[in-house]
Amino acid sequence: MKTSYTEPVYTIGIAAKFLKVCPATLRIWERKGLIKPARLSKNRFYSQCDIERLEDIKNLIQKKRINIEGVKNILSSTKCWEIKKCRPGEKEVCPVYLKYK
Repeated sequence: MKTSYTEPVYTIGIAAKFLKVCPATLRIWERKGLIKPARLSKNRFYSQCDIERLEDIKNLIQKKRINIEGVKNILSSTKCWEIKKCRPGEKEVCPVYLKYK
């Protein structure tokens, strides 16, 4: 059975292992408003889409050295490929897209 890209199936522990961060880091990023995982009772669940967003967040914070407020601004801004409605495959060769990937 194949799961949907947006279906929340990964626990916080599994998501943290994928990302090579501790679960507390994911809780902090949630508290700061960078990610909003699905909740079932008090447990957090992440989708594949969430995992990819978290990889972007981790890259911006750890590799690009951008603070959390800066990351929030980047993630909330409208990207040029969203405005231009790039077709699949176009944005992957766009220098602006590659810079923020």
